[in-house]
Amino acid sequence: LDARTMFQLKAAAIKRGVPLPVVQIMRPWMAATVVALPACEMAAKRDGEPVLDALIARRAQTEGKELVGLETVGEQFSVMAGLPEDFHIEALKETLAMGPLAEDLMETMKQLYVSGNIGMIFPLMKIITPKTAGSKGYAEFQESMITQRNDVMAERALPYLQKGGVFMAVGALHLPGAEGLVEAFRQAGYTVSAIE
Repeated sequence: LDARTMFQLKAAAIKRGVPLPVVQIMRPWMAATVVALPACEMAAKRDGEPVLDALIARRAQTEGKELVGLETVGEQFSVMAGLPEDFHIEALKETLAMGPLAEDLMETMKQLYVSGNIGMIFPLMKIITPKTAGSKGYAEFQESMITQRNDVMAERALPYLQKGGVFMAVGALHLPGAEGLVEAFRQAGYTVSAIE
């Protein structure tokens, strides 16, 4: 990274309570993930607040429900690590260049989710990060991180859905579109509707 980007990375890491030496040994995609999170969310995590996935898992276990993962963390990391390094570096640079706008972006994505407009998240990302979104790596990102994972998750979920009584939680970007999980389940014969 150039000197300006390193300065931005250091400032963003410090603001989030992550020591620069730790960030410097991270892969670019992991560093981008860290600096994209609002400082208040990083502080909550340091204070022991669980991420949503862990909160859902804990509740299921407390209620004595069977807990099954549709993919492993290793599979997720493997997909990210398989994308071109230059794509990750460009994404990190754009994330850092956003500065305080990154927190606004996170809040906007939350509001899109809450209002039921999750299909607008990818178009928003394309506007906010045009260089990354216009790259060949972005198409690979969408294909491997969303589409291919959707196929795997749908295939693994269907036997459980056939049994009935399933609560399934996935990231919002896995739901919309012709290649999203909602459409995959409809194609499998299920009726899928939003809960009001």
